[in-house]
Amino acid sequence: MEKWKIGGLKQSFELCQFELRGSDPSERIISDLTRLLSSEKINVALLTYSSKRNSYRRITFCINQDQFANTLKILNKVLPLPEDWRLSSREHVGIMSIFPYRSSFIKMLRIIMVSWAKNSLPIYGIATSLSAISFVTDYDVMDKAVQITRDSFRLPDNNAPIKSEICYCQSDNIKKV
Repeated sequence: MEKWKIGGLKQSFELCQFELRGSDPSERIISDLTRLLSSEKINVALLTYSSKRNSYRRITFCINQDQFANTLKILNKVLPLPEDWRLSSREHVGIMSIFPYRSSFIKMLRIIMVSWAKNSLPIYGIATSLSAISFVTDYDVMDKAVQITRDSFRLPDNNAPIKSEICYCQSDNIKKV
């Protein structure tokens, strides 16, 4: 069977994941959350929102692992969550993104989900955009996830997965030009 072609792979730094879940409307929570994270100079690597009609809403986000304790403090003490909202977190995760290159997202999702399940790799979240499909998994299995994905698809010649080497952080320093 011929492998599907993808445009490339990208791996994130070591991250942590937070999930807020409840039934009240979440517009104010998202606004307060992003304002608080920004005020503490905490960069968000991934932010997703989902809702089920007449059931619950979920906000999931990933940030750099070194901001875990500070963010947990903000979420537990500073951000007032409605009574029925719950917080859960997961340390030491990473994001692997693939770039589909004119291929079917649905077929690619199926291939990855089946191949990762066969190898007992967890998937804690999936996000899509016009150019990428991103998967959140345990950071310590990222190399295995990349290898399994490389074995499942055809990458461009001489392509190596992009592993971020530069981490951008917010700063109080302002440069005058």
